[in-house]
Amino acid sequence: MIKFLITFIFITTHLFALDLSHLLEDIKKESNKELVQENKRLQKFVDNKNIQKQILKDTKILLRNENKRTIRLKNTIDKNEKILAKKETLLNIKVGDLGEMFGSVRQISSDFLTNFKSSLSASQSPEKEKIFVQFANTKKLPNTDEIKIFWYAMLDEIIKSGSISQYETNIILNNGEKEMRTVTKIGQFAAVSQGKYLSYDSDINSLIELSTQPSTSIQKTAQSFETSKGELQNIVIDPTKGSLLSLLNMNPTIMDRINQGGVIGYIIIFLGISGLLFAFYKVILLNIEQRAINKQMKDLDTPYENNSLGKIAKTFYKNKDKALNDLEVSINETILKEVNTIKSGESFIKLLAAVTPLLGLLGTVTGMIATFQAITLFGTGDPKLMAGGISTALITTVLGLVAAIPLLFAYTYLASTSNRIVSILEEQSIGMLAKNLK
Repeated sequence: MIKFLITFIFITTHLFALDLSHLLEDIKKESNKELVQENKRLQKFVDNKNIQKQILKDTKILLRNENKRTIRLKNTIDKNEKILAKKETLLNIKVGDLGEMFGSVRQISSDFLTNFKSSLSASQSPEKEKIFVQFANTKKLPNTDEIKIFWYAMLDEIIKSGSISQYETNIILNNGEKEMRTVTKIGQFAAVSQGKYLSYDSDINSLIELSTQPSTSIQKTAQSFETSKGELQNIVIDPTKGSLLSLLNMNPTIMDRINQGGVIGYIIIFLGISGLLFAFYKVILLNIEQRAINKQMKDLDTPYENNSLGKIAKTFYKNKDKALNDLEVSINETILKEVNTIKSGESFIKLLAAVTPLLGLLGTVTGMIATFQAITLFGTGDPKLMAGGISTALITTVLGLVAAIPLLFAYTYLASTSNRIVSILEEQSIGMLAKNLK
């Protein structure tokens, strides 16, 4: 066993020694190759160094030439600046007062441009804006031809501002659509199309329909003016160049006023309309009753059931053979019943006439409380805040008075009519009793 072990170790050691010898030979070969490559790189670097020296030499020569050129250019610039200063001095001497004139032209162009952008003429001649912008923003002195162009544009604008003209252009309608229409422009004061008044929006550079138009009669007048063929026609214009027409948007309509009244305002309107409808119904009934009584008065011997006097007459003829006191009691009972029927509903109308202004006062008080709360939160820095709140509060008072006044007239008319009918019934009853005494 020991022999085999010694033999195995010997063979292994011999093989390992062979491998190390081969490894050493390989390392020597690789080292020789790297040494050759390193020598090649070193030689290449030496060769390139000579080239780099030549390049550096050429670059220094180029730098010296450029420095000389820079000096020459600087001298040329200094000479040109001196010449330019002399020329500017000479130009100022020759221009003289023309400089102030050119400054005035630029200032006038700027002012004219501001007015033109917000005028109706911008929709008719949009190309003029380029002319005014050019003169307002230019830094060079304009020549004679350019000044003439500006002058002609101003003259044309002055002429059109005092004339009536029609032209085709795009209009933005209230529904947001753009449509090509014929526009009639009256100077700088109004522009209409199909009876609708227009305004110019400089942000979108287009004519737009006013969201709130004047009254229908004014629109019809404008439409007639558009279709006129040279004859004299009336039309409403805005002498403030659109300021008054723009205030139409801030002027609330009747529905806006009613909506400001809130819940109390709606209650007042409901009570007022209900009371007036009931009063109208009672007026019809009393008129019918009045006519039937007048017809019955002509023939008391033949009583009819369709009127109060006929019912009283029927009671009289039915009980005329009784004692006077019993007859009088029967007639008074019938009169009392008919009077209640005739006067029914008057107290309701009277109640509404008294309640509606009280409801209006209630709405005003609650509105003022809300206004004072807003003042507490935001202060009194904005008068519009207080004015709007007070206006809203007073709307309920207006609605209450508007409802109470006609109700009061209706109650007075109904009361006088019913009293007149009751007087007729009482007179005729007394007459029938007096006739029975005979």
